Amino acid sequence: MPSLLLILGTIALLGGFIAMTAYETGRGSRFFSARRARLDRLVERISFIIEHVDFAAFLRDELRHLAHRIGHDIAHLSLQIVRAIERILTRLVRSFRVREAGSAPRESTRAFVKTLSDFKEHLKATAPEIPKI
Repeated sequence: MPSLLLILGTIALLGGFIAMTAYETGRGSRFFSARRARLDRLVERISFIIEHVDFAAFLRDELRHLAHRIGHDIAHLSLQIVRAIERILTRLVRSFRVREAGSAPRESTRAFVKTLSDFKEHLKATAPEIPKI
């Protein structure tokens, strides 16, 4: 029964196509001419692409591009992770150094500053005067 329906449907569609073609030929115009012309152009373009494009090379090139992009994204993500870990470790080391510096007795820098100030005063006192022109 289903095959009989398919055969009758096919015959009905073929008969309708022949009747429509005969009517259009006698009338001199086409039904839905703008849409059918657009569909004809689309079918011609698709058939041209199918005939002239090397799909194996296209697929190979696209897969290579995809692999390159995935590799780039993985490298970028790993760099971001390394930088995040670096920031955490830097903060940790800084906190250890602050604790260490705070607990250890510090030498006074005043003697160094005093010596440096005395040296600057000595330079000013002994420097020859430059005449202004």
